[in-house]
Amino acid sequence: MFASLPFILTALGITQIVSYGTMLYGISVLAMPMAVDLGWSSTFIYLGFSVSLLVGGIVAKPAARFLERRGGRLTLTIGSLVGSFGLFMLSQTRDQVVYVAAWIVLGLASRLTLYDAAFATLVEFYGLRARRPISILTLFGGLASTIFWPICHYANEAIGWRGAWLVCAASVLVLCTPLHMLMPRHGVVMENGPGENGASPDPEPLVPAEAKSQAILLLGIAFAANAFISTALSAHFIPAVVTMGVSAATAMWIASLRGVFQTLGRFLEMLFGKNLDPFMFANISTGIMVVAFAPLAAGGASTPALLAFSVLFGISLGLITIVRGAVPLVLFGRHGYAGVLASLATPGLIATAAAPTAYAYVLDMWGPVVGFWLMFLVAVMSFGATLALAWRFRKGTS
Repeated sequence: MFASLPFILTALGITQIVSYGTMLYGISVLAMPMAVDLGWSSTFIYLGFSVSLLVGGIVAKPAARFLERRGGRLTLTIGSLVGSFGLFMLSQTRDQVVYVAAWIVLGLASRLTLYDAAFATLVEFYGLRARRPISILTLFGGLASTIFWPICHYANEAIGWRGAWLVCAASVLVLCTPLHMLMPRHGVVMENGPGENGASPDPEPLVPAEAKSQAILLLGIAFAANAFISTALSAHFIPAVVTMGVSAATAMWIASLRGVFQTLGRFLEMLFGKNLDPFMFANISTGIMVVAFAPLAAGGASTPALLAFSVLFGISLGLITIVRGAVPLVLFGRHGYAGVLASLATPGLIATAAAPTAYAYVLDMWGPVVGFWLMFLVAVMSFGATLALAWRFRKGTS
């Protein structure tokens, strides 16, 4: 039972919802109550979160090496224990040193528990057959904010922000730790997995070993650019379009469509993307982002333009998450997969940490139209990187 694909996917899906919901999304709800109660600026509160992202980038490669040596079960279990301790530290913080230390702990935990570690665990068990399970797993992760934003909100209302962080810590400890411990042990290869016979040999990677660094560089540029866009707009989209003349209520409900279409994009990939050329898949996911920004970069802030943006933006983000997990597997093979994800994650985490402050500066200095032009150009850079990847390495595969 515990070694079956349905159990593994369900267990990892639950733990991704809980881990993302607590370690990444909880701060969105609890930042202001913390700032008011502790007397700290919201800038400092979010600085702690940025420190977590930077730490995640620093420890990404050591964490990947540990996973490759000791396996996903031990890595994920340790990550859950570390994560619950970091969340507990947040609930007890009364000075700034402890607060920053808590985020440092959570930065380490995130590299041991979130998508990259879960993707690598699936590849450990299923090899190249993990592509479809990776796509399915991303559907679970898309629910994290939908579930944990209300949990954190109502917990804060009922028992305060400290109690809310304790709820987060308990969720990780009680739900994630035992589910991770039930994963198959290191070295086990699942014979009955998705798609093909478990005994069949893996096909040759599409990217030859001597060109691996070049391909990783191009993918890293694409992922870092998209991480910058996603994080910057998560923080600033609503106030930016309000300054363009849109009501706050309209901006709010339009922005909320992003999550719905992010999940829809992942679901469509599951239905129609099984045999899609990985280079084409990457081009489509980043190309949609370029199209999404075109009307906003031109200064359009009408409701139809904003609706079209949210729909296309959400679909693009949903697809890019799958690209991040599945395409490297096809391009580079299963061997060293965790290390490849770590190499791809590091620049993206740095971009994510810098994005809110950098984009706020652009908006303050030049306004939202220039800000959307910047996002449009960053999207073009991402699309250009995937086009260059396809031009350099496509071998007529499907």
